[in-house]
Amino acid sequence: MSKPIQVLLADDSPTILRMFSGLLASAPDIRVVGTANDGKEAVALVQSLRPDVVTLDVRMPRMDGIDATERIMAESPSRILVISGAMDAEMSFKALQAGALEVMPKPTPGKDGGLANFGFQLISTIRTMADIPLSPRKLLVAHPTPPPILRSGRVNGFGLVSATGGPPALAMLLSLLPPSLPYPVFIAQHVSVGFTSGLRQWLAAASPLTMEVARSGTRPLPGHVYLPPDGHQMQVLSSGELLVEPFLGRHATPGDTLLSSLARAYGNRAGGAVLTGMGSDGASGLLAIRRAGGLTLVQHPESCVVPNMPEGALRLGASETSLTIEAMASAMRALSGAMPTVPLRS
Repeated sequence: MSKPIQVLLADDSPTILRMFSGLLASAPDIRVVGTANDGKEAVALVQSLRPDVVTLDVRMPRMDGIDATERIMAESPSRILVISGAMDAEMSFKALQAGALEVMPKPTPGKDGGLANFGFQLISTIRTMADIPLSPRKLLVAHPTPPPILRSGRVNGFGLVSATGGPPALAMLLSLLPPSLPYPVFIAQHVSVGFTSGLRQWLAAASPLTMEVARSGTRPLPGHVYLPPDGHQMQVLSSGELLVEPFLGRHATPGDTLLSSLARAYGNRAGGAVLTGMGSDGASGLLAIRRAGGLTLVQHPESCVVPNMPEGALRLGASETSLTIEAMASAMRALSGAMPTVPLRS
C-alpha cells in the first residue's frame, strides 16, 4: 500500500478545522498530520512536518494566507490549496500568484449538495494536487524563437484556455496587451463557482483591457476580454454573438467548447492558445482552429506550473509552436483585427 497523502490544515476557526479533519477522515489514502490556527503557525508546521498538501485560509491572524504562501514557497515549498469565502476571492488569487496551486470556496450549508459535495471536491482536489510534481517556481521569460503569426496577420478573436496555474499566467499575459488591441479575447479558465467575479476584478487590476462577464446575445468588442459567468461555458456563434450556457456534468470541457466555436465562427481568422493546467481541455478545440487555418499556440511546458494541457495539445498536433507568456503576448500584439467590411458594388 502506498504512503497516505499527508495534509496540513490551516484556518483560524476551530470549527472549520474539525469539519475538514472529519471529511478527510473518510479517505483512507489521506492523513491529516497537523492543524494550524494562523499563518505563522502554518509556516512553522510546514517546515517541521513537510506535508504533501497544505490547505490555507486567506484571512488569518498574525500572518494571512498570502504572506504564509510566500514564506512556505520560499522556505519549504509545498502544494498549497486555498480554501476561502467568495468575498475573499481577490485575496485568494493573490495567493495563487504567490505560489498556491488551486482555490476552492468554503462550504455553504444547503447549497449544491452542502457538506457532502464539498467533502467530495476537497478529497478529489487534494488527490489531484498530490500528483503534481514539486518544482521551483517557473520563470515566465521570453522564448528565444520569434513567434510566427498568421499569413494575413489578422484575427477576429482569440481564445485562451487554462486551469491549474492559469490565473497568474493570464494576469501576466493580459498585462502585456495594449488597450487598443484590435480584436476581442475570450477566456475559459477552470475556476470554482463563486470566484469568477473575483477573477475578473483581479485581472482588471492587472490589465489595461476591459474585462467583462459574458452574456448571451452580446457582440464582442475589440480590446475587451470575456469570461463566462460562474458554472457556465461560452461560445461564439456564426452570427458573431456570444452564447453562454451552464456546464453539463462534472467533466465539462469549456476550453474545447470555446475554441471549437471560434474555429466555426472565424475560420482562418481564429486564434487560440492553451496555457498551464491539469488534464487535456483545450487540445481538441485548438486542433479545430488549426484545421480551419487559424493561429494556434501553447504555453511552453517548461514555463508552466502544470504542463499537462499544453503537452496534450502538442501531442495531438494542435500546434507546433510553444511560447512563454511574454513571447505569446508579443505574438498577440503583432496581430491586427478583422478586415473592414467592403460594400458590394451595385
